[in-house]
Amino acid sequence: MSQALETSYAPPLPGKPSIARNRSLNGAKLWRKLKPFLYLLPALLLLGIWMYRPLLNTFYLAFHKWGMVPGTSPEFVGFDNFTRLMENKSFLSSIGNTLFYTAGLLPFSILIPLLLATVTHQMEGRMKNVYRALFFVPMILAPVSVSAIWRWLFHPSNGLVNDVLLRLGAISQPIAYFSDPSFAKWPILFITGWKMVGFSTIMFSAALTGINREYYEAAAIDGAGSMRQFFGLTVPLMSPMILFMLTMSILFSSQWTFAYIDILTTGGPYGTSTNVYYEMYKYAFSNLNAGFSAAAALLFFIVFGVISLTLNQLSRRYSFYDN
Repeated sequence: MSQALETSYAPPLPGKPSIARNRSLNGAKLWRKLKPFLYLLPALLLLGIWMYRPLLNTFYLAFHKWGMVPGTSPEFVGFDNFTRLMENKSFLSSIGNTLFYTAGLLPFSILIPLLLATVTHQMEGRMKNVYRALFFVPMILAPVSVSAIWRWLFHPSNGLVNDVLLRLGAISQPIAYFSDPSFAKWPILFITGWKMVGFSTIMFSAALTGINREYYEAAAIDGAGSMRQFFGLTVPLMSPMILFMLTMSILFSSQWTFAYIDILTTGGPYGTSTNVYYEMYKYAFSNLNAGFSAAAALLFFIVFGVISLTLNQLSRRYSFYDN
């Protein structure tokens, strides 16, 4: 019987791999293909749970009416939320304020930081890093503590700002900055801009380190002064970062001002300091109208998406890369 078993086995032909070897090779190829996705799986799960699932729920609630009361179900209302949104005066007013904050933050996120980054980049020794650290300190402070400091500085009776302006004769009586409709949104803009200057300065400083110093040396030999070097070399070579910060400022200005609106003015007085993000928050958690808030969020999701795509195309077209 052992002889029969030995003769029944046929070895593989020379030059051809066995079936077991083929399976192991196919398994190794499959593992190599799946391995990158396994590394990405935790990040994809977190994105799906914390970003894409709420985004899909927002799309769903935008066409429903729901007060977030436990035990109740959303009621389908179609486009009624969007119709009422376009007729809501507070929402339309918040759009104007959002445009005000977006345009007002551009100097704080682009012009001033670009100048500060250029000046500190020319410094030598440790002072360069010291100044950059000082500029960045406001960025790491909590909005609550920042709001408390500026609330005291702008206090109508014993605030430092009013005291200085009265001594200089710029005003005749103290101003209640956060409760005066004419002034309420200006401190919000200034505080947000003051906080964002450091972040933008660090971003521009990082971009400046990637510019070859030989360009400036050649320009200096040709007789170009500091201003001509700035506009002829620094600005063009910094165009990718400038357009990136422009995109960041336009898309996130409403989010950056939200905390200070909530803490210092709560959108008042009479809605003069609110923005679209704060209105969405009020619709959902003050008025308990999740569908109305979701409709506003969906509307601005589309608007900001179009703006982002437009700025991305502008960046590809006008950015200058030194390569």
